[in-house]
Amino acid sequence: MTAFKNPIEMQPIHVSHWKNLGWWLLLISVLLAAHELPKYMVNFSLPDTSANTTKVTGTEENEAFLALVFGKVSASHALAIPAKAFTDQLNALKQSGYSSVRLAQIQRWRESDVAPLPKKPILLTFEEANRETLEIADQLLLSLGMTGLVFVDTDLLDQANINLVSWHKLELMARSGRWEVGVSGCPNGVSSNLAELPQRIIRQRNLLEHRLQIPVLTADCSRSWDAGQNDGASVWSDGLHLAGLRTGFVAAPFGANYRTDPEASLRRIRVSKTWGPADFLTQLANHAPRREAYMETFQSSQSVSAWVVDTGEIAVDNGHLRISTSDAEKGALMMLSGTEKWQDAEVEVQLSKQPEGQFWLSLRYGTKQPSVRLGIAEGQIILQEHDRNGVYRQLASQASPTADITLKLRMVGSRAIAYLNGQALLARPIALPEGADHGAFALAVWTKDGAAETIGASQASAEIVKVSAIPLFPKSAIIAASPSVQAWNQLRQHSEELTTVSPYYFTWQGSQAQASANNDNTLEIFARFHHLRFSPALFIDSDSPSSDQAKLTEQALIWLSNPSFDGLNIVINDAMAKDRWRTFLNELNQRVSQTGKSLTVTLLENTSQAFALSTHDPLLLVAANGDLPTGPRLLYPPRLAQRN
Repeated sequence: MTAFKNPIEMQPIHVSHWKNLGWWLLLISVLLAAHELPKYMVNFSLPDTSANTTKVTGTEENEAFLALVFGKVSASHALAIPAKAFTDQLNALKQSGYSSVRLAQIQRWRESDVAPLPKKPILLTFEEANRETLEIADQLLLSLGMTGLVFVDTDLLDQANINLVSWHKLELMARSGRWEVGVSGCPNGVSSNLAELPQRIIRQRNLLEHRLQIPVLTADCSRSWDAGQNDGASVWSDGLHLAGLRTGFVAAPFGANYRTDPEASLRRIRVSKTWGPADFLTQLANHAPRREAYMETFQSSQSVSAWVVDTGEIAVDNGHLRISTSDAEKGALMMLSGTEKWQDAEVEVQLSKQPEGQFWLSLRYGTKQPSVRLGIAEGQIILQEHDRNGVYRQLASQASPTADITLKLRMVGSRAIAYLNGQALLARPIALPEGADHGAFALAVWTKDGAAETIGASQASAEIVKVSAIPLFPKSAIIAASPSVQAWNQLRQHSEELTTVSPYYFTWQGSQAQASANNDNTLEIFARFHHLRFSPALFIDSDSPSSDQAKLTEQALIWLSNPSFDGLNIVINDAMAKDRWRTFLNELNQRVSQTGKSLTVTLLENTSQAFALSTHDPLLLVAANGDLPTGPRLLYPPRLAQRN
């Protein structure tokens, strides 16, 4: 469990005053139809807004990496990480399949469409050039075939401090290829004169590169900015930029570094000397991107290790997880680690009894961003929306049962559905506020009126019996332009699970554009009613020559200009995506993104199969798959339900 004392942004309510979340990200998906029908769905989205889970194969990673920071390592110093513990930790990394990576790899990965990181990538960093630490680490890295990054304060090295490595030793380490070197940006805390920070970084970087003859790519500031230095973060970022450094590491809550995170504020997991190999690996697994379902009934005190506590306290007692406020605090907030970038998901929380004060659960939670939360306050089950202006609006409420309280919140695409004991609170999904596109799964409690507690006053708390959190995949439904009764029934049956409705409107065949003449306009009405994206399907025949691509692009953009369309769903065979059409798809995605709309690509498994949906064809469900064993497996026809 890691605690961070930051202000809680999930603001309370006064119950008597309620008022009414340059490459297309490839998400290889499951075959959700007959063997010859579409196999994959690919979602295109802009890197700065996307949180979609990228397909991860057994040998590469395209979403995030973990960074560790080690303090002093010693065979004798009582406060340091023991040398044996350090050796056991790195051996555990190697045996568990982690691959150490270098900053140059990370930069190529962030900049390139075709430079994934190895499976389970991890960056090993050391916060100071301590002599004993680096002697132990260097030999161990050599034996394990791993690499490290050390942050250096050149002013201290120039003083010939016997506790630090010498310049000569640092030069030998750099030449070995095992070590990268960064600037220790603020080793003794933030300078009282922030204006001097950029020049310090520039001076130290120039000296390191001159002495070591290797590129210096990063700096760190391992301490938080002081409370009165509100401009510290911007000065830090500006200092890195002026020094020509792309990346910087800062003090931040533990977690993974995602591909789209700001480069100037990368974060690390500080390794504890008390972590044995099993605890060490558990910590890493908890903070990596969570791609599997989380199910917990809190039978062990170790159950709390998956949660990051922002404010308040959590503890496991007698099969319950208790979340409560601390003295003089008005609220407590905890988040499930590894869910920072979740989009589509379903979470369920079972309480043992009515909470003391208010209890809330949220998906796609982030500081100062719009969100939706479901909770209990003064005997009422309440669903609320939090907009960009910080205003809460009540969407639904009903009396809470006194026992057997199970709350569930499901977010798919741009909508949410809330449940109490398996029953939906509203007849149809609600539209999420703009900006609530990704974020963490969070639980919170608040005092009754949201006021700060006084000494001796009762605290807010909740006892949780069971929690489940299941990441879901974006799922589209390709349907005939004029669907049959059977297809309509299937569409209605699965409406809660969909993100997109794609009627088959367009075809490119024989170098000619063809459009369906008989479109059922109620499909668009259905999509709007259920807050689904409406992206008609465009099938491109596999025999289309490359010379068609320019004309096809312009025609696709003409179709896309229809104000009722949210995007287009390009349907091609798998081989085309790997061949000459890849460039076409990338360029079309860029053009489409400039319109504010989205591009989806569905890949056909059988390259010889023509694609045609008539009024007699059933609904075709296609789900993006990120290697989650718990992902949706709703298939047509039903006989394929067990197919992987």
